[in-house]
Parts: sequence; C-alpha cells; structure tokens
Amino acid sequence: QDPSGEAAQDVEKKLTYYELDLGLNHVVRKWSEPISRTANLLLSVPGGDNWPSGVLICGENWVSYKHQGHIEIRTALPRRHDLPKERGVLITAGTVHKQKDLFFLLLQSEYGDLYKVTFDLDAADPKLVNNVIVTVFDTIPTANSICITKTGLLYAASEFGNHSLFQFQGIDDPNAVKSERIMDDELNEELGDDSISASRVAPLFKASPKLQNLLLTDDIHSLAPIVEMM
Repeated sequence: QDPSGEAAQDVEKKLTYYELDLGLNHVVRKWSEPISRTANLLLSVPGGDNWPSGVLICGENWVSYKHQGHIEIRTALPRRHDLPKERGVLITAGTVHKQKDLFFLLLQSEYGDLYKVTFDLDAADPKLVNNVIVTVFDTIPTANSICITKTGLLYAASEFGNHSLFQFQGIDDPNAVKSERIMDDELNEELGDDSISASRVAPLFKASPKLQNLLLTDDIHSLAPIVEMM
C-alpha cells in the first residue's frame, strides 16, 4: 500500500544483463545499473567485431547508450520550435537497420517525428562509442510499430490509422537538425530528465508538412477508423 505515492518516487528503474549458460542450463545475472525512470523502450545495438553492442535507452526527452564497462552517453531529443518547455517528447516506436558496413536506428515520437540515431565510433576501437547523434529525419502519422525491410522500405503499422509503406529517398541530409551528447560533464550532471532541462540544450526544428526523406508507395486503409468524437 502506498496511498501517498512517496514510496513509488524512491523506486529505481534498472537495466539488467542476463546470460544463458547452455552448459549448466541456467541464467546468470551479469550486470545491473540504474537508468532514467522515464525509460520506456530498449533497442539493441549491433555487436560483433565491428560494432559496439549494448542498448539504446529511449526515455522522455532523452536517449542514452549504455553497455557493461562503458560510460553512459546521453543525448537530448530535438524539439519542435512551438513545443512548450513543460511538454516532454516521448519515443513510442523504434527499429534498428543493419547492413554490412553501417547501421542506424530510427525512432518515432508521440508527435509523429522520426529521428535517425547514429553512433560515432572510435577509429582505433569500434567497441568505444564517442558520441550518439540524433538527427531529425521526417514526420509521418504516429504508428504502433515501425520496421525497415531488407529491400529498404519503411513499414509503419498503426492501430487507428492506415498502415503505410515508404521508400527511402535519402538517409543523409547535411542540413538536417541534429543533437549530440553534452561534452560538459558538469552540465550533464546538472540536467535532469525533465523537459525543462532538455529544452536548455535540445536544438529546435520546424516540422515539415511534406516528406523530406521518404516517399509513400502504398497504404492499407484502416479497418478501425475513428468515426465520431465525444
């Protein structure tokens, strides 16, 4: 029982690594560390010999990279220019696209904005992440889930709207608004997870009514349209 809600305010949310030991046929807890309480989505980062592994933690107003033995790298999400400072930006869907020589993550916010997330890896050690770069990519109707096919198409599945299929027209726009990690460690410690803190460092952008990097190729009409509002 917690009628006042004080106990819930003190609860920590943690990221925990588990390892399956096939020889002994049991699961071992390897690592655990506190993360932001607003975290709501985890996306795995490709590993192997050429990529860093770990996870991208998506929370309100921020994304962060974490991995065992690696420092946390946190980047603020770019914000719409007309979004009030007290309003947060929440990631609701995401996907990872991997090819032989590159990978990136595509995230969508509750406002429909798409963000492309890339990693700046150390030239001498690809396991070391120097920076997490969040770039404004496009704006599409909000989806329950998004995925990128092997043929290079973006599929957006929506519960209350049309399912849509998009073709990529480009993935690198040098003029796109982008956000990077905060290099000032003292400022990074000072800033919290709230929207006011994020608005101090997050770049602003104006959402375009037209698609910038995507081309709508097909859609399936929704079978559950909203026909009336109370």
